[in-house]
Parts: sequence; structure tokens; C-alpha cells
Amino acid sequence: MPKNTLFELSLRPRFALASAVVAVGLGMTALHAFAPVAPATALPDLVMTVDPERQVAADLGTQETVAPRIEAVESLALAKRYDAQGYDWEAVIAGDSDVPRVAVKTLPKDLVHLQNVDLKKSLFFRTLLPMALQVNDEIEADRDRLLGLKAKRDAGEPLTSGETVWLARIAAKYESEPDSFEQLLRRVDGVPPSLVLAQAAEESGWGTSRFVREGNALFGQWTWSVDHRGIVPTERGDGETHKVRAFPSVKGAIAAYVHNLNTHPAYERFRLQRAVGASGYQLTATLDQYSERREKYVDTLRSIMSANRLAALDQAKLSEEIHLVSR
Repeated sequence: MPKNTLFELSLRPRFALASAVVAVGLGMTALHAFAPVAPATALPDLVMTVDPERQVAADLGTQETVAPRIEAVESLALAKRYDAQGYDWEAVIAGDSDVPRVAVKTLPKDLVHLQNVDLKKSLFFRTLLPMALQVNDEIEADRDRLLGLKAKRDAGEPLTSGETVWLARIAAKYESEPDSFEQLLRRVDGVPPSLVLAQAAEESGWGTSRFVREGNALFGQWTWSVDHRGIVPTERGDGETHKVRAFPSVKGAIAAYVHNLNTHPAYERFRLQRAVGASGYQLTATLDQYSERREKYVDTLRSIMSANRLAALDQAKLSEEIHLVSR
């Protein structure tokens, strides 16, 4: 990878997206996942209703206006599908259930209108966790092969031409030297799911921010590259040219975030601590440069992890069964 691409996900101090950002219109389109199936019935459009008791009060003249209540039809339908597949968040947290291999392209567009806070959180987490685990599994496969090549070299055996080409490609992808197995093994590694979910929640306003709505931008990553689709921040100052990088899917956003932590110089301490077995909770201390809030940002991540018992997810595994969320 050319040197100048190091700045594509460059860290520039900025405020993390507030968790209470209110946004409308998140699109949700399912991936075609793992096996062909007949398409499910399309979800109904967003429905606006009025509470009957409030309507009666308005009719009697005891209430001046009746504000419509927006029903989170799409979010509730997705939660129902998860439930039908036995995707129980409490069972996953308790370690009593593996994580189904489900995937959606984007978060529900009406997640912001879901009034049940516990359901909103579990739906957000249940949607992201399988794809975070998939990204980690894909990296783990490369890591296993890398370890095999290192063992072969350490034993004095020459690498084949195919192995040499693969090693050069992985080194370029992770911005490392192909003969530096030590550095490569620090970079070709997964990110604890507890950390992925906590940062996604904080950076995206629990999946309701404008950047998520317009481009699956869960982690607020900046880009200056003309090759990347981006979203111009409303608070961008005069003379600034950065954009928030947009992605075609939630999984794509997660993969780019993990790659950022695996390659950017600002996160070398993160990689060193991960290499010696630090937990997701412990690794938060190495991300003080992710936001201008520094230590307060770390405290926020830890609060999200503790309040939602996310540490248990670092042991979560994907189910061998194939599940599907389709639209």
C-alpha cells in the first residue's frame, strides 16, 4: 500500500459523535449472506400513529395539539426476525449461546424512534456483533497462515513462490515489511468485540447519527482521499477538506475501523498491549488519541462496556449454523 494512504483514516483530534444525536431515515437493506433464499416480504413503510387517549383529550379541547408518535416498524420487524432465529442477547452475554451468522447491510432507518431503550441497545448490538466476529475471523485466517510461514522460515525451510507473493500482499495491506514477522503479527490481529461495540455506540449515537444514516459511518473515520465516498461534516471549518468516510455496508465500516487500529501509527500502543493479552476494557486506555476528549473519552467507553456487560463478548463465537436476515 502506498505511503500516502496512511492518511486515509488519519487520526485528527475531533469530538466523538454525541450518543444522543437524533437522526431520521437510516436505510436497512439485507446482505445476500451465506445461502440463496427466496426474498422475504418487504417491510411496511414508516407508520405515524396517535395515542388514542391523547386523541380523546384533543377532541375534548383539553390538549391543544396532538404530536404524532412514529412507530419503529422496521426496527421492530428486525428484532422479531432475530427472535425467530433464537438470537437471544441475554443468552449471548451469559455465554449460553453462540452468535448467529446474520448480516444486514445497514441499520434500521427508524432505530431513533424505538422507544424501548433496552430493545434499542440489544438490537444495535445484535446487528453489529456477528459482523464484528466475521471480520475478526477473516483476519484470524490470515494470521494463522502468517504464523505457519514464520514457523517454516524459522525452521530454515524456503517459502514457495506463491507463499512469497501472499506474504508481500499481506505486508502491503498492513503497511509493513514482508520480512518483519514480529511487526506483521502485531498488526494482523482482531479487535475485541467489546471494544468494537462500545466505540460504535459512542461514535454513532447508538446507530442514529447522520453519518450512519447517509453512509454507514459507524466510527467517524476521516478521509481526504478522492477515491473514497465521504460525507462533509456540517461543523467543518473554513479551509478544511476532510470528509467522514462512507461505506457501502456496516461490515465494510467495521473492517475499515479494525484496519485503522491495526495500521495507524497513533495506535501502536494499542497493538503492543493487545499482543500481550490486554482485554477490550484494558485496551480503551490506549485510545485516548481517538478523540479530543482524551481521558474522558476512555471513561465513556468503559462506562458503555460496564453498563452493558460487553466484556463477556470477547469470548463470543459465531454459530456454525447459517442464519439469514433478508428483506
